[in-house]
Amino acid sequence: MATGEWELREEDAFEYEFDLENPFTSPDDEPIASLLDAESHHAPSVSAAASAARRDAAAFISQVRFGGELAGHPRVAYLALNYVDRFLSKRQLPPWAPRLLAISCLSLAAKMQRVAAFSIADIQGDVESPFDAANVRRMEGTVLDTLDWRVRSVTPLAFLGFFLSACYPQPRQPLQLAAVKARAIDILLLAQPEVKMAEFSPSVAAAAALLAAAGEVTAANLPEFQAGVAACPFDKLRECGEVLVAACGVGPRRATASVDTPVTVLGHHRSASSASESDWTVGSPANGGGSDAKKRCMGPPSQWG
Repeated sequence: MATGEWELREEDAFEYEFDLENPFTSPDDEPIASLLDAESHHAPSVSAAASAARRDAAAFISQVRFGGELAGHPRVAYLALNYVDRFLSKRQLPPWAPRLLAISCLSLAAKMQRVAAFSIADIQGDVESPFDAANVRRMEGTVLDTLDWRVRSVTPLAFLGFFLSACYPQPRQPLQLAAVKARAIDILLLAQPEVKMAEFSPSVAAAAALLAAAGEVTAANLPEFQAGVAACPFDKLRECGEVLVAACGVGPRRATASVDTPVTVLGHHRSASSASESDWTVGSPANGGGSDAKKRCMGPPSQWG
C-alpha cells in the first residue's frame, strides 16, 4: 500500500471516529501486510521518547488522563501521546512548548475519537497561565502538518486482532479471548509512557503484551497461543516482554488474584460458556501444538507482504 493512502485530507480528518484497533481507511486493504508496511512511518524514535520535551508532555497528559472529561476516555490520552512521540521524532520544541504540544495533541485525539462535549478548557483545567484557543489551534495545525496529516496512527492496538485471529487455538472461547485482549490493551496503555517502549515496533509491542496477558489467564489452551505468538518472525520480542514486566509488573496470576482480574472474570462466566472443565485449568499444549500454532501465526506468504 502506498504511504499516501494513510494520509487524510483536512475536510475528512475528523468526519469519522478513528478506531485504534482498525486504522484502515479502505476495506480493500490487506490488514497485516498494510500494517507492517505502515508501522515504521508511525513509530517514534528512541531519541524523541527520551527527550525532556516528551517527558514534560507525557506528564501533562498523565495528569489529564485520570481526571475530568478524559477520565472515561483512556484511548484519547493514548493517541495523544502517540502524536507527541511522532511529532518530536520530526521536530524539536522550545523549552516552553511541551505543554502546548500536549494540549494540542489531546485536542486532536479527542476529535479523532469523536468525544462529545470535550473542550480545550477541559484539557487545561485549573493550570496556571492557560493557552488561549487561538494558540492551541495554531499548534494543532503545526502538528498536523508535521505528521503529514497521517492522524490515523498505527499503534500496537492495531495488531491485536491479527495475533488473536492467527494464533488463538481452536475451539475459540470468546470470553477467554476477550479477557486476554482486554488485559493486553490495559498493559499497552499502562506501558506507553515508558521510554524504552520506543525501542520496539508496534507489532512487537502488541505480541509481547498478548504474551503477558495470556500468562495471567489460567487455561490449558493458552500455552499453545503463546507458542504461536512467540513463533512469529519478530525481533526483540523477549526484550519487549522484559520491559513490560518492569514497567507494569505483569506476570502469571496467583490464586489470590483480585476479583477484577481476567482469571476471576473468566471464572464468573465459565458456566455460561461451552468450555469444559479441562479448558480452564493450567496445562501444557498437546504434542506438536507449538508447530501448528506457528503455521497459523505465519499464515500465507501474502500476509507478510
